[in-house]
Amino acid sequence: MILAFESATPRGSVALVSGGAVRVEVFLPPGPRASGSYIAAVEALFAATGAVTGDVSAVAVSAGPGAFTGLRVGMSAAKGFCFGWGVPLVPVPTLLALAHRFPGEGRIVCPVQDARRGEVYAALFRWNGRELARLSPDMAIAPALLPGRIPDGDVLLCGDGITPFGTLFREALGDRAILVSGDEGLPCASAVGIVGERIFRDGGAEDLRTAVPFYLRSSSAEALLPRP
Repeated sequence: MILAFESATPRGSVALVSGGAVRVEVFLPPGPRASGSYIAAVEALFAATGAVTGDVSAVAVSAGPGAFTGLRVGMSAAKGFCFGWGVPLVPVPTLLALAHRFPGEGRIVCPVQDARRGEVYAALFRWNGRELARLSPDMAIAPALLPGRIPDGDVLLCGDGITPFGTLFREALGDRAILVSGDEGLPCASAVGIVGERIFRDGGAEDLRTAVPFYLRSSSAEALLPRP
């Protein structure tokens, strides 16, 4: 069984996944949170399912890109459980997990997360049967430039970047764009767990001592520091 954390956006969640199926998922209240919030949510998962710590074979965590503080808190909480239970850590790319929520033969999926500072985090994927192929690396890009990176054909765009930039994407892509907004289009722990389970089976666990979130760019505070 995989315990999964999603913390890349203000809508955090935790889930238990086993055999590619979601056993239970708990969503946290929106807004800033501490590691203790995830501890309480995990206790709720175990209470709802009757699972025990010995049932967990690995902990999967949304590794970014996303909100800097959220990623740090989620990674810290996930590592705490790993150290306490003696199980491996499986970092999962946030945009990959989000794209996995929207299967469809031949479908192009473009997760779009609001990165602030006039950019979005985005990546391109295509479904081939039951496999999701990556068409691009994760990008930090101006929203107006993203439509030019999308291949011909219909594309499903999802993520919290749809709310501020959906109109822009619709104007640039026309009827090619399938926009999924609101909670339905956001990252979630269940998807992190399903992808994390596959990564774990393929030997993708990482060293607890060195695993860090994938920020993709520097934080606002770091950007203001003078260059040497």
